[in-house]
Amino acid sequence: MMRFMNLASLCAIATVCFTSGSVDGQEPIGSGLKSLLVRDAADQSTSATSSKVPAKPASMKEEKPSTPKLNPVERKTIKESASAEGGETHLLRYKFTAGTRVISEVTHLAKTNTKIDTTEQDSNSRTVSQKTWDFVSAEKGKMTFEYRITSIDMSQRIGSSEELRYSSNDGEAPHPQFQSAADSIGRVISTVTIDEQGLIIARSDEINPPSLGMGDITLPLPEKAVAIGGSWECPREMRIRREDGSQKVVRFRELYKLDKVSLGIATVSVRSEMITIITDPKEEAQVLQQLSNGTVRFDMEAGRMIAKDLTWDKRVIDFAGPGSSMEYNSRLSEEVTKTESFTPPSRTARK
Repeated sequence: MMRFMNLASLCAIATVCFTSGSVDGQEPIGSGLKSLLVRDAADQSTSATSSKVPAKPASMKEEKPSTPKLNPVERKTIKESASAEGGETHLLRYKFTAGTRVISEVTHLAKTNTKIDTTEQDSNSRTVSQKTWDFVSAEKGKMTFEYRITSIDMSQRIGSSEELRYSSNDGEAPHPQFQSAADSIGRVISTVTIDEQGLIIARSDEINPPSLGMGDITLPLPEKAVAIGGSWECPREMRIRREDGSQKVVRFRELYKLDKVSLGIATVSVRSEMITIITDPKEEAQVLQQLSNGTVRFDMEAGRMIAKDLTWDKRVIDFAGPGSSMEYNSRLSEEVTKTESFTPPSRTARK
């Protein structure tokens, strides 16, 4: 049976997505294909026909300004390869200042088809969310921001069942499937500190948060200036469950290449590549959603990512016995729609 993701275990962004860019994350132990922001019906204490649970009033979601404890994160090592053609080089750096709010719209569309024996099931999901990054401090090449989801419009249909929908803007109580997503609206999901290369050096949530094949919450940038055709790579890993119940670490790498620069906008292609060799279809099904391809656009003058577009098109056979199959098609797009200034609230240390 398909299991569907819960916003409570977000990544960021998250990710896109670059959890970046994504608005959800993945459980530490892989358990098959998952879809953003939707909780597995089999994991609910209430069924699809259960009564709706009222969303918490907005006043209950307000948080007192505080300084969360940030957990140091081991800085990833980026491997760089110069362009074979040479040419003019471009130094890519993040340049956020305190009091900057970046507002983005993230759209994630996903379709899965699963066949086991004579049973075949389709699942479709759509999530459109608005996220904000509020930069509360920036000094000595370190920038700290608060990541929030400010609105969500989402739907899910499994097979021929009724489509479930939820919009945080319509004022209606969410279906239990979407309750955790509704509860997260407006709250600080994570406080993250990055350096000028976009590498995470501290965060308030998990030290090594899970991902959905979207890379980190930010686009990692090379240390040196890079020419068109130059590339760099960043490591990533996740844990999956073997059939005997033990865990297996699967290693990936995100490959980036500077494709072009036009009017100050750098276009970077990104591709996920699995390093660990997997021959068991049951294990392969657990990493199906981890392999994406796409492009990212980076404004070099402003020092920030402005758009991202990722796609998934993967299939695995015999993952649940001879003749079984699982196919996953998905697209995630993110675009910065607005930037504005704000006054960071006074913050007191959290006890």
